[in-house]
Amino acid sequence: MPKLTVLMTMYNAGPFLRETMDSVLNQTYRDFKYLIIDNASTDNSRDIIRSYNDPRIELAALPQNIGQVAALNKGLAMIDTPFIARMDADDICLPQRFERQVEFMDANPGIGICGTFAIAFHGKREISWQWPCRPEDIKVKLLFECCLAHPSVMMRKDLLDRFNLRYSETIGHSFDWELWQRAAECFPLSNIPAFLLRYRLHETNESKKTLHLQEKAAKLIDDQTLERLGLENHPLRQIHRDVALETMNAKNRGAEFPDHVLQWFNHLETANNLKKIYEADALRRFLNERLFFILKVNLKYRNSILKIFFNHHLYLQVGLYRTFKFMIKILLSLFGFGIK
Repeated sequence: MPKLTVLMTMYNAGPFLRETMDSVLNQTYRDFKYLIIDNASTDNSRDIIRSYNDPRIELAALPQNIGQVAALNKGLAMIDTPFIARMDADDICLPQRFERQVEFMDANPGIGICGTFAIAFHGKREISWQWPCRPEDIKVKLLFECCLAHPSVMMRKDLLDRFNLRYSETIGHSFDWELWQRAAECFPLSNIPAFLLRYRLHETNESKKTLHLQEKAAKLIDDQTLERLGLENHPLRQIHRDVALETMNAKNRGAEFPDHVLQWFNHLETANNLKKIYEADALRRFLNERLFFILKVNLKYRNSILKIFFNHHLYLQVGLYRTFKFMIKILLSLFGFGIK
């Protein structure tokens, strides 16, 4: 019996479906099941699927659209193989993706979920997406933002079942990030440092409606994570969302803003020292790196950021080269260069 099932949900995926399916079926690792959950498509998606004469494909054609999250959970319940690889109906797997991931999971039996780096693309525009690879760094970054590309992950079915891990049907947007957070409380997560997925961007990815849904879901996810740290009602908790990459609102906010960020980060470290949720060194590395980023986008408040930079000994983490570049930018800012 195959050890891998590829799980893909879709709705009216016709324009990119054949390219996606070809990238899955032409993998160097060939012994897998390909479970496709169709959410009552009204275009030619089902005809495209049925045009393939490949016994690995199993089409579950739903009579009505139950939504992507419910369809994913339905698929998880149907799967009986040790590994599950996620795929979206408009993205592209590089040929060695499954081979590399199966090898990695076999060699690292403690890892429950593993993703990969990805190339996001829209037309000729491409963006490289790279994330932490060590489990302790991933768990910390998930405190602020998602750092596993959903259609790149491979998961262990037995661990999902053992810890009753399924996608939340109430969180709305970012349901994958929310699942990764809960999973990271149960077992290690990792990323393979190789670009094994091409992630297709659409205009709707950056729409105002999508950004609003992201912010709404992020608040709900923050409620869960900050509650575990005992900080859900802290007066500075909005800082947490302001300094996250997806909802970044940290540029030129006022001379007091960098100090508030430092205060919030200190509260996170103090709370974690009590709760022991995150590996302490990994949390400090991440917070220092994010603090350095905040200082760089608030150059107009020179006195405040220089005080934080040297009093907090950030130069020890960022190194001589980045310290030198940072100081040059501050000097240029004295003459009005580099500040918007």
